[in-house]
Amino acid sequence: MPLRRQDTQKALQLMEECRSVAGDERFRVQAEKLLTIFQSDLFQALLDIQGFYELTVRENQLSGPPSISAKWIEMLCFHC
Repeated sequence: MPLRRQDTQKALQLMEECRSVAGDERFRVQAEKLLTIFQSDLFQALLDIQGFYELTVRENQLSGPPSISAKWIEMLCFHC
């Protein structure tokens, strides 16, 4: 199942909520590490690459040679 940006945003929200109410210090530390990774530029770039790959594969299956779609350009501009 592909990982989508909306899914990661929801996971971040839930993790932040859990971290704020957790009583276990070890859990808080581990949650903070995970949140830092999910919020990193590298992870966000990997999501963009995966999104581009999925769009390219889908377009290639439908129309032959790959092309840069308006959806991908929109995704790129989202991070500008």
